[in-house]
Amino acid sequence: MKKGFFLRLALDGMRKNRRLYLPYLLTCAGTVMMLYILASLARSPLMRSIRGGDSMTIVLSLGTIVLALFSLLFLLYTNAFLTRRRNREFGLYNVLGMNKRNLSRILLWETLLSYLFALVAGLAGGLLFSKLAELFLLHMAGGKADYALSIDPLSILAAIIFFGAIFALLLVVSLARVGISKPLDLLKSESAGEKPPKANWLFALAGVVMLGAAYYLAVSIESPMTALMVFFIAVLLVIVATYLLFIAGSVVLCKLLQKNKGYYYKSEHFVSVSSMAFRMKRNGAGLASICILATMVLVMISSSGSLYLGGDDSLRGECPYDVMIKARFASPEVCSEETMAALRGIVHDTTEGREDGLIAYTALDTSGYFDGGTLELDGITRYVDASSSAATMERVRSVYILPLADYNRLMDTELTLSPGETLIWSSGKAYSYDTFTIKGCRTLRVCGTLDRLPFRIPTSATLSTTYFAVVSDWEDYAREVADYTRSLGQSLLTADARQYLYFSLPGVGEDEQAELGEKLQDAIYTRMEPEPYGLGVSTLAGNRSDFFGTYGSLFFIGIILSIVFIAAAALIIYYKQLSEGYEDQRRFDIMQKVGMTKAEIKSAVNSQVLTVFFAPLLLAGLHLAFAFPFVEKIIRIFGVMNRPLLIYTNVICFLAFALFYVFIYRRTAKAYYSIVSGAEQA
Repeated sequence: MKKGFFLRLALDGMRKNRRLYLPYLLTCAGTVMMLYILASLARSPLMRSIRGGDSMTIVLSLGTIVLALFSLLFLLYTNAFLTRRRNREFGLYNVLGMNKRNLSRILLWETLLSYLFALVAGLAGGLLFSKLAELFLLHMAGGKADYALSIDPLSILAAIIFFGAIFALLLVVSLARVGISKPLDLLKSESAGEKPPKANWLFALAGVVMLGAAYYLAVSIESPMTALMVFFIAVLLVIVATYLLFIAGSVVLCKLLQKNKGYYYKSEHFVSVSSMAFRMKRNGAGLASICILATMVLVMISSSGSLYLGGDDSLRGECPYDVMIKARFASPEVCSEETMAALRGIVHDTTEGREDGLIAYTALDTSGYFDGGTLELDGITRYVDASSSAATMERVRSVYILPLADYNRLMDTELTLSPGETLIWSSGKAYSYDTFTIKGCRTLRVCGTLDRLPFRIPTSATLSTTYFAVVSDWEDYAREVADYTRSLGQSLLTADARQYLYFSLPGVGEDEQAELGEKLQDAIYTRMEPEPYGLGVSTLAGNRSDFFGTYGSLFFIGIILSIVFIAAAALIIYYKQLSEGYEDQRRFDIMQKVGMTKAEIKSAVNSQVLTVFFAPLLLAGLHLAFAFPFVEKIIRIFGVMNRPLLIYTNVICFLAFALFYVFIYRRTAKAYYSIVSGAEQA
C-alpha cells in the first residue's frame, strides 16, 4: 500500500463523520485547556505570594485532581460512542480485504490525530486564557495582580503525559472492541435487533425507596455536623436511585403508557413510546448521567457561589472582633487577675492605645457526650471510635465554665450564686434540666438560664450545641474538672484554662491590622510570665485573606467544573439524539411509506424529546430542592447563615441551567428531526 494510505483513510473517516468528531475534539481540547489552567494556577508563584495563597493552591490542586478523573471517565464514554458509530464502516473495510492489523493502523492514526489536535488546541487555549483566569481568581480573592504573562512548563508536560496516557488507553479499548468483533457483526451492528426490556417493578420500586430515603435524610437532619457526615451517603443513594428510576422506572412508565390506549394509539405518541420502550435500558443510563451531571452543576455552583457571595457576613460571624486573643495556660491557678492584667498591658503597648471596646474574660473549656444533664468527658471518644455516627454527634456538647465575677463585670450586673450553683446559656435549645454534671465531678444546681452572653462568639462555636455555665467558685470547680480530665489519661480529652481578649481597631487598615496581630503574638510569648501553654491571635484582616482565598478558589473551581460538566451533559445529549436519530431513521422511513406525514413525524419527535429529555431537568430540579436543607446546614459550617442568599442562588442557577438546557433541546431536536425525516442519510 502507498505511503500515507492509512493516514488518508483516518482523515477521510474523521471528515465524513465530522458531525460526530467535531464536538468530541472540541471537548477534548476544552478539558486539556481547563486542566492546564487549574494546574498552572496551583503552581503560580503569584498565588502563593498573597495572603491566603496557601489555601488557594491546596484547593486548586484538589480541583485539578477532580477534573483529571472526570476527564478520564468522560473521554472513555465518548470514545465508546464514536467506536460504536464506526462499527459498520470498519466492518466494510474488513469485508473488502483489510485485516485487523490494517484497522488497527487506522485507529492508531485517528487516535494520534485526535490527541495532537486536543493537545495543541487545548494548550493554546490554556496559554491564552490562563492569565485571564488568574486575574479573575485574584480579583475574587482580593489579591493584587501583575500583568506579566507566564508559562508553566511542568503543567504543559503534565498535560502532555496525562492526556497521552488517556488516549493510549482509548486506543487500547477501541482495538479490543474491534479485535473481538467479527466482520459481519460489525456490518450489522447498527441494524441488529434488541429485545425490548421487561418492566422490572422490583428495581423501579427500589429506586423510589432509595430516593425517598435520601430525601428523608435531607429534610430530617438538624445538626450541621451530622448533615456533613451523612451527605455522601445521601449522594450515593440519589445516584443509584436515579439510575434505577431511569433504567427500570422509565420502562415501567412506558409499559403503563402503552396500556393507556387513549394516549398510546395516537400518531404523535405511538412511535415515540414504542421506540423508547424498545431500547429504554440503554437510554435510561444516558438520561440518568445527564440528570446526575445537571444536579452536580446546580449544587456545586449554587453552594460555592453562596459561600463566596456571602463571604462578608460569614467572615464577620466567624470573626466578630477585629482581634481575638486566646491564651491557654497549664492550670486554672495561672489564670489570675495578674495574668489578665499582663495581657491587657501587652495589648495596650503593642497597639499604642488604639484598642477599642476591650473584652476580657477567663473560661475553662471542654467537650463531651451529653445525656440527661450529664456531660461525659470520656464519651467524646465514642464518635471517633464509632466512625462519627450521626446519633452520637447529635449529643456532643462544647462547654465553657465562666467565672461569675467576669460575667457581672462585663454585663454590669450584680448576680449572686452560691458554690454548687450555676446559670447556663445555650446556643441551641434552652437548657431543660435542673442540674448540670460533669461526670466525675460534683453536680451543679441550675438556678436559671441566660438569654445572652456579654460577648459575641464565632459561628463555628455554635455548630454543635454549646453551653456556657457561670459559677461563683470558678477556680475550685475548674481545678476539679481539669484534675479529673488528667486522671482519664486520654489524649483526646482536654479541659483547658484560657484567657480571652477581644477588641476592635478603629481606623487601622487591614495590612497594619495583620501586622499588629503578628506583633501581639511575639510580644505575648516574649513578655508573659508564665508563658502561655498555647496561644492563638487571629485578626479579621488575616482571616479575610484566608477566607476569600479559600472560598474564592472554591467558587472559581465550581465555575470551571460546572463548565466542564455542562459541556459533558450537552455532548451526551447531542450524541444521544444522533444515535437515536440514526436508529429511528429506518423506522420513520417505513412509517412515511405507509402514509405518515412529515408534520406527524415532527409531532412524534417533539413528543419523544419532550417526554424523555426534560425528565432529567425536572428530576435534577427536584434533587436540588431536597438537597437545599443539606447544603444550607453544611455551608453553616463555613459561617454562611444567609438563607435568602442561598435560595436566590439556587433559583438563579436552576433558571440559567434550564435556559441552557432548552437551547440544547432545540438544537438536538433539529438534528434528530433532520435524520429521521430523511433530510440527512446515515
